[in-house]
Amino acid sequence: MIAFSILDHVLFFLPFLVIFSILYLNRNQEARTLAGYFQAEGKLGWFVAGTAMVATTFAADTPLAVTEIVRSKGISGNWLWWYMAIGGLVTVFFFSKLWKRSGAKTDLELIAIRYSGKEASVLRSFKAVIIGGVLNIIILGWVNLAMLKIIQVFFPEYSEILILLILILIGIIYTSFGGLKGISFIDVFQFFLAWGGCVVYAYFILGLPGIGGVSGLVEKIAPEKVNFYPSFSSSIGLPVDHFIIMLTVIWWSSWYPGAEPGGGGYIAQRILATENEDSAIKSSLWFVLAHYFLRPWPWILVALASLVAFPDLTDKESGKGFLLFLNEGLPMGLKGLILSAFLAAYLSTLATHLNWGASYLVFDFWKPVLQKAKTDRYYLNVTYALQFLTGAASLLLAVYGMETVKGAWVFLLESSSGIGFVLIARWFYWRISAYTEILALILSPVCYILFAIILKLEFPYTILANSLTCTGLLIISTFILPTSNPAMIKEFYFKVRPPHFFWKGLFEGDSKSFKVFPNGLYHSFLGVISGFFLIVSGLQSIQGLLWETKILYVSIPILLTSVLLLRFSLKKSLNSSPSKQ
Repeated sequence: MIAFSILDHVLFFLPFLVIFSILYLNRNQEARTLAGYFQAEGKLGWFVAGTAMVATTFAADTPLAVTEIVRSKGISGNWLWWYMAIGGLVTVFFFSKLWKRSGAKTDLELIAIRYSGKEASVLRSFKAVIIGGVLNIIILGWVNLAMLKIIQVFFPEYSEILILLILILIGIIYTSFGGLKGISFIDVFQFFLAWGGCVVYAYFILGLPGIGGVSGLVEKIAPEKVNFYPSFSSSIGLPVDHFIIMLTVIWWSSWYPGAEPGGGGYIAQRILATENEDSAIKSSLWFVLAHYFLRPWPWILVALASLVAFPDLTDKESGKGFLLFLNEGLPMGLKGLILSAFLAAYLSTLATHLNWGASYLVFDFWKPVLQKAKTDRYYLNVTYALQFLTGAASLLLAVYGMETVKGAWVFLLESSSGIGFVLIARWFYWRISAYTEILALILSPVCYILFAIILKLEFPYTILANSLTCTGLLIISTFILPTSNPAMIKEFYFKVRPPHFFWKGLFEGDSKSFKVFPNGLYHSFLGVISGFFLIVSGLQSIQGLLWETKILYVSIPILLTSVLLLRFSLKKSLNSSPSKQ
């Protein structure tokens, strides 16, 4: 049992006071309309929108997951998620402005804007129910399961299920009252509380006698564990072939919440809620930099320290290494601060998923299919009910059913690796249709079964084979399957103004109406490359400042050059938006 002081109790209850104070200060009528509830009337500033994205990806189980990775594969194991920065930067420079121009209320509404026919309606409804309903409940189930384990560590004498139920009810209440604007402002507070708490936690852990600071920590750990990049000569860490496949294929081929190819999900929701194209670009860039560069090192340091302090933890228990330091004589108040950090991380993720999932079910299924032409008040009441049911279902799943669905969840993640191509190509090639996307949803799991189950390929070669096979078949299918209504596709082209190269065929026989819009592709490519080098060199520079100073001679020049190039690319991207023309 963890003993709490008065200061710990104050820091534990403080976030709840701040949350409801923010709700009170931001009380308005915007959350009483559908557009206000799900889109904040398109008035979110870039910093609030971007920070809300970061807060959502900072779930309660994130530090524990990083601890498991580092204990198993060392620092280089973090490339299991660092590679996603490439896809994030592609969203920043290639897709964020396209999303904003589309005028969609949810990313699934893009289906109705981009495609035509009954097939588009079927596709939109299917994805709304599966992603907004089934997958969202599974995601929240995993988040709830992690929170149950954390509650068991902090409050072993109380019912963890009852405490989690109370937290879910709090999340449902403030999500219902605040709408997207309210929860986004709360997310800003929760992110800096969670991140700041982890920084302070890492600082005091490094000062424990058994750790001996950064230098003492590094001396006590196998050198292979502190390698930043995968090594050809070591069996510890991420295999180099996996590393290469992640950097070249997986970032664009696989669907993953928060890292969808071409943007999507709650990332697209925040982009669509920003004030203008400039805010869309800046919010998504801030998200990528904060998510991949700003956050990881406190978690990594605590994970490395856990290898020294708790070397005998099993693989199943390894994530708890992050929490076990709470009984190691830390200063008064720190336990309450860390508990507050986990609460903030949990509630921000819960609130976003409740709002985002309901936006799919209401905007993309209930309103266009089940009950048309009702008032906003009616749809908001449906929203509140759906959020309550989602929270209840995710709690039941966490308590009674997560092990049952574990295999299905892994299957869904790996079997999605054939759909990334179509999610990107629909913006750039006019022949992509709803039929193409439906075919992708069928081919991807079929190919996964072929390669993973029948041929018994292992990760990541299952994803490599699946993505390349599906991409080839989908390209061929675009010349066979029917396209969407030409007039509708032309309207999409003129509204969104994507790069013109693969849109010329749409205007055969009508070349006079074809327009070439400025696309800034060179600056976009430069932004992606410089942004990725900034993140990598920045992460490695922090390692150099902590203990490996010799790498600073390489990492600092790369970092400074990347900053200058990224600044140049960002300036060009912002200057090309309509607000600057």
